[in-house]
Formats: sequence, C-alpha cells, structure tokens
Amino acid sequence: MKHFFALILLSALALTGPGVARGQGVPEGGSPLVGWLKLSTESTLRGPWSLYTELETRQGNSRLTAQHLGRVGLRWRLGPSFSLTTGYVLAYNQAHPDDPNRALPEHRFYQEVSLADASGRLRASHRLRAEERWLRPGTEAAFRFAPRLRYQLRLIAPFQREGKLPVGTLYAVAADELFAGLGPNTNRSFLEENRASLGLGYRLNRNLNVELAYLYQTQSLGPQGESASRNALLASLAFAPARPLALVRR
Repeated sequence: MKHFFALILLSALALTGPGVARGQGVPEGGSPLVGWLKLSTESTLRGPWSLYTELETRQGNSRLTAQHLGRVGLRWRLGPSFSLTTGYVLAYNQAHPDDPNRALPEHRFYQEVSLADASGRLRASHRLRAEERWLRPGTEAAFRFAPRLRYQLRLIAPFQREGKLPVGTLYAVAADELFAGLGPNTNRSFLEENRASLGLGYRLNRNLNVELAYLYQTQSLGPQGESASRNALLASLAFAPARPLALVRR
C-alpha cells in the first residue's frame, strides 16, 4: 500500500505543476485522443550487462507537437532490484502543430537509477533519470542546452491470486512521471511536464508482454504558467529477459 499512496501523492503534486500552480486553470489542448506507440527490448550481454533499446512515436494535437524517438542504453545490474543505465536518444519533434512536414532534431544523453520492489502483491519501480538535451527551437535556430530531471513511479498489480505473474496473466498498471527543468534555458516553470497513465497489461510469454493504457500529459509552454495537455492511448510491446523484476521496470 505504501507504493499506492506514493502514486497518489505524486499525482497530487503534479496538479500543482504546469499551469495550475500559477492560476491558469485547466490546461488547454487536451482533446482529441491521440495515439502513442512504444517498442522496447532488453538484451542480455555478458554478466550483469544488458543492452536496452526503444522506439516511440507520439501523435500531437492542436497545442503539443508530434515526436518520434529512438533510445539506446547500456544497463548494469548491481543486484536483483537495482540497476544503472546510461545512453543516447535521437528525437525528431514536429516544428509546429500545423506543419507536419517539418521536424526539428533533438539530441540527448541520459543517466538513470532504477530501483524495483516485487516483495508484495503490488510490484513497484522507482526511476530517476537525468537528461542532457540539445534542442533546436526553430529550423534556422542554433541548438540550445536544456537539461532536466525525471522521476517515475510505476506500479503493477496482477489479477491472479498471490500476486504472481505467470504466462497468460492479466495485470493492471499505473504510472506517474514528473519532469523538472534545470538551468537558465528551460524557458518554462520548474515542474515543466507530467505524465500519468492507467491501463492493462498481458504477459504473452516469459519474455514478452503487451500493455494498453490511457495517458494524460500536461506540459508547460512558458515561464508565465501557460500550459497545454494531451490525452493519449499508449500501446506498448516490451521484450525483456525472464527475470522477476524485468516486467515492472521499464
């Protein structure tokens, strides 16, 4: 239950983030429902090392632009529930919601710490990620440096008794992730983004699972507190080694 209450607290904190804390009311641009697709793999290398890869495509709406990204990371498992990862991301961001044919490149390096807990019926993972990003605000503009921190709490609740997750098991999944902008070039409020999701997952085999979730994203658009939101249907397919905590950690 401690993880469930932590998720509630994190979601409440997110409500004081982009737009709401500055009296802007409900963020605009939340409809219609758009699609997000995610494919991730974790391949065991040698010893405690593994290679993580990810591909994502995210539809935009009238206020928030579409994005397509690829991620690669080298993961080091220090124990059954603790890992460190570092890697690189190449993303392409739509230049403007009304111009789908122009994309702006984004380069990121990232480092993350992940701690997972599968001791009880409710499985949980905590992920803290630091990102060093180089963004282009326009097609003719130079890259600018925009670092940020991300914290995600992810919970899995199997529907099977005793909290087990054998092949063929259906489970509920909930997550919330806060984004904090760092440095003078963020041009946004400190809590610049939040993503909350709730959905269902199914374990297809020992190494493969699929999830379908509703995701609500809010994002700050400027230092004065203006923000926008996006409602998305997130479909993800994940391949990971058959380890007890590979399913909950993502």
